[in-house]
Amino acid sequence: MAFTNSGFPEIRAIFLAQFHPDQGPIVRMSVPEDAVDVGENAYTDTGATNRSSELRDTGAMGGMASPSNNFAHEPEVVELIKRTTARGGPSLVDSSKIDFNSIQTLIIPKLTLFERLITVNTGRFKVMCYPVAIEGNYARNMFIFNMCFAFDISADTKCYGPVVKRVGSLLKELEVTGRLLSDVAGTRALLTMMRQLVNKLNDHGEYQIELDLKGLSQPMASTGISIKLFPYYENPATIEAFHVPVKLVDFDVARRKSAQTVYQQHASNDIMWDLVLDKVAEGIDNVNHVRRIARQAQIPEPTVVLALQHLDYYGCIALVDIFQFSNVYEAQARIKDVMRNGWLQRECHAYVTRDGQAGTVSLERLIQLYATVRQRRTVAEWVVDNCIDVERFDVRRFIVFGVLHGMLRRVHCFPMLCASVESADKEPSRRDNNSDSGSGDEEPLKLEPRSMSEFPHSTVVTVPFGEPRLARIASESLQVDRELSGDKVVRTISVDGANLVVSFTANSLRVLRVSINGFMDSLILVTRTLEAFA
Repeated sequence: MAFTNSGFPEIRAIFLAQFHPDQGPIVRMSVPEDAVDVGENAYTDTGATNRSSELRDTGAMGGMASPSNNFAHEPEVVELIKRTTARGGPSLVDSSKIDFNSIQTLIIPKLTLFERLITVNTGRFKVMCYPVAIEGNYARNMFIFNMCFAFDISADTKCYGPVVKRVGSLLKELEVTGRLLSDVAGTRALLTMMRQLVNKLNDHGEYQIELDLKGLSQPMASTGISIKLFPYYENPATIEAFHVPVKLVDFDVARRKSAQTVYQQHASNDIMWDLVLDKVAEGIDNVNHVRRIARQAQIPEPTVVLALQHLDYYGCIALVDIFQFSNVYEAQARIKDVMRNGWLQRECHAYVTRDGQAGTVSLERLIQLYATVRQRRTVAEWVVDNCIDVERFDVRRFIVFGVLHGMLRRVHCFPMLCASVESADKEPSRRDNNSDSGSGDEEPLKLEPRSMSEFPHSTVVTVPFGEPRLARIASESLQVDRELSGDKVVRTISVDGANLVVSFTANSLRVLRVSINGFMDSLILVTRTLEAFA
């Protein structure tokens, strides 16, 4: 993955896609010029660079262009080339170029996706765009365009999201005010802006230039554009009372470094952080959980959470669960990193062994121990099975190091009541009838879990939502409706981040299919409601 001088991912190409009223989605221009492969069913405007100068030489514009001189009303000045392949022959798509034919339905999408940030992966590239549709005096009464930015497939393009949105909104404003895109006279200014966008953002991470629009609109004869890239930081994680903050940096060094940054001189020892932050940092020993830190510091728990979110936002701490020997963990695929990374092996050995004793546990033994962590076994059982000497081997640090580096994952186990709700409702009513008839002996309610043999058919449906809030709203709305055949099928709804997870277990495939179809009808109604009002 390539980076610019400013540390941001490098822009590989910029191209302007447009919906032509006769030809459909086309690539009007691109920087570099050959960055996009239009394939079989797409068109490209190869004469964009020289057409405006030809029009001025021949006097076709007749002075200042009128608003009707747009891409649809002047077909005679449009030079379109369609690339085709021989029937049955190999594809002519170049892997070093962007395959527009494979992504054109996403570059020019349905109206519901307009003015939303879209990211598409195609081949070796990641394309980020912001499609725009403008209603007005156009062919088909609408003008549709999309300025697309292309990056390497592995690039982290989150920092470019605001830039892509701003460019799309700016072009929309210029089109509404001065017909920059639909008028052929704006081709030269548009192409100049695209070239300078690539160069300025790649070299300096910012772009500021004056556009010369004298031939288009007198009120906007000189339009300034200011765009700047900023690093993207994830929102602070949700911190609960049971989380344990683990230091990732030396707080004493960080405190002095921050003071030197502010005062631009050597900081004395009496310079401290914010009083709350400094008090909270004193209670972080990689063992205390949030509630205990709040009690020791005598600070309200919400205030402690805000201070810890501040430290987590800047990467000073990491959050893990409270360590208990009753916890259950499992090994992850990233365990192979400790086998290949010598630095990680040394760090793990020094952190896990008590006081860094070299003769306690070998590196080979550490790797074997990580590989033996399995589900359905608590940490206590794992210690006994592997004959761990807890006097020389810090089990807590072993688990914490694995969790922080993604080699271990906490497994949460919860009991489940598999009896149907209807059977539970019928049983109390039967007991009430018996008590009314004068029967003094009441049998206790017995709920027996259902075995896999009774419900052998199951499936899990995962529905992604854009935000965790929307997933929770959908879950609460769908849980109201109970299954009509509660004795034949069991439906469980849960929320995993921004995903709605629904599991079905039934005694027959027919019942399972009917239950899923009924759930999908309710899900469609909920998603349409969220799209309209949320």
